[in-house]
Order: sequence, then structure tokens, then C-alpha cells
Amino acid sequence: MVGIFLFLGTENALKEETLRELKDKTLSGGNPDLNYNIFYPDQFDPHAFQDAVNTNPFLSPARFVVIRDIDKLPQEARDSVMNYAKSPSGTTTLVMTAGLSPREAAGDPFISGLSGLAEVRDFENLSGESLRRYILGKATLYKKEMGREAVELLISKIGSDLQKLRMAVEKLANYTGDRAAIGKADVEALVGRSLDETVFDMTGAMIDGQVSRSLLILSGLLRESVRPENVIGAMAAAVKRAARSKGSPDRAKKWLKKALSYLAEADRDCKNRDLDKRVILESLVVRLSELGELA
Repeated sequence: MVGIFLFLGTENALKEETLRELKDKTLSGGNPDLNYNIFYPDQFDPHAFQDAVNTNPFLSPARFVVIRDIDKLPQEARDSVMNYAKSPSGTTTLVMTAGLSPREAAGDPFISGLSGLAEVRDFENLSGESLRRYILGKATLYKKEMGREAVELLISKIGSDLQKLRMAVEKLANYTGDRAAIGKADVEALVGRSLDETVFDMTGAMIDGQVSRSLLILSGLLRESVRPENVIGAMAAAVKRAARSKGSPDRAKKWLKKALSYLAEADRDCKNRDLDKRVILESLVVRLSELGELA
């Protein structure tokens, strides 16, 4: 399979899966090490790139070349890539990746120009039925079936992180052995506490002013590679729940309004690619802890 591909979007796990599958198909029957090159923006050599994409494959039907984070390439590198894209080799598969949404890509003349010369694939975060189909598809690879209750429980415990979901399905498949189905009880037995449950504990600690405990729980979530956006969403639900169940109505209303403003600000900051998301979340936890108890 030869051609030029442009992978856009922020769902890196799905992007990497597709990249591996495409590489395996392209280099099947040949020597992968002799026909594979990968380039990064900070180490991009235009001459080395031209050699990689234009050299004939060795004992293989095609070569496979990858450029990571193409939106960060310097101008000289962009010119080299664009020149190749206008007149590509018939024996090379070139895959370019960028952590941009299609809308963001449309605002970059270089990426937009490449879009017209490549097969564009959009890897945005999965949700709803798309996320459920992904889980069921992974279960099918292990010749397993999953009921809707098991799927919904798995999502509630892990969220939409595809890498963690894929690993969880693999563990569940091994755990169930020769059984054809993965049930709700299997998920309950094998998968850890849900994001909502953990964030609810963290929110309780914040309301009680326990900054150190709140940061400790947050650190655990970040070690598990939970998306910052998912943490903020779960925190919003938790503070609303806490405001309904505690305190006088007037004080709870004021507390909730202030807490939600902090959460909205953190959510906006997390969408700024130049800011450290860990620092944003830690600052959010401290600020919410300083709001004081919901009396």
C-alpha cells in the first residue's frame, strides 16, 4: 500500500494503532529495518528525507516513511515535504502526523495544502457508540463477547482513554479464560475504582481543606494517564453533587458558582497546548481547597 497519508487529531492511541497496521501491511514480506525511516521536527534533515522517500525499496514492494508532528516543522523542512508531496514516489508510503483538529489544520496553509495531496484521516476522541464499538471490536479480537452492562461499567471505571481500555480488555480476556463472554461481574472483579469514585474522594478532601490529600489523589490519577479534561469533567459533576447534599442553600449556591468558575478557567487553560496541564490541575485543586468548607 503506497501513497501519502495525513493523520490528524488528538486521539494518539488510535492513531498509533492505525500507523502500526499500515506499516505492517506496507512492509509485509520485506525487511522492515531496511525500508523504514522516521523523522522528527527538531532533527529533520531535508536531504536525508528526500533520500528516504525516493530510494527504491530493498527486497520489499515499498518503503515506509513517517514524519511526526509535521505542524512543528521549520520552513526549510516544509518546503522539502511539499515538493515531494507534489511529485511522490510510486514505491513509498509517507505518513505525516499532527496533533491538530481538522479545523486547526485548515488554518495552517502548509497543512491545508498537504490535505489536498494526501489521504486525510481524523483521529478525534471517541465517545458514545463509537467508543462502545471500539471496546467490542477489541473484545472480538480475543473471540470474546461483551454485554452492554459490562461495556458501560468499563467506560465508567476507565473513561475514554483507548490505551487503558485496550489493556483492560486484554486483561479481561485472559481473566475469563475459555468463557466466550465477558460480563459485568468480571469487570467489577478485575478493573479498579472508577474515575468518578476517585474524583469524588478528592472533592471531599478539597471541601474539607485537605490540600495535601487532594494533591496526592490527583497525582495518582495523573500517573494512570487519565486525561486532564476527563478529570475536570468528573470534578464538575462531583462539586455539583456535593453542593446539593451539603450546606445551606445560599452558601452552597455561592460556593458552587465560584467552584464552577475555577473549573471553567482550568478547562480553557487545558486546551492551550503551550501550558503544562499538570500545573493547571494542581493549581485548580489548591484553589478549590482554599474555598473553604461547605457549611
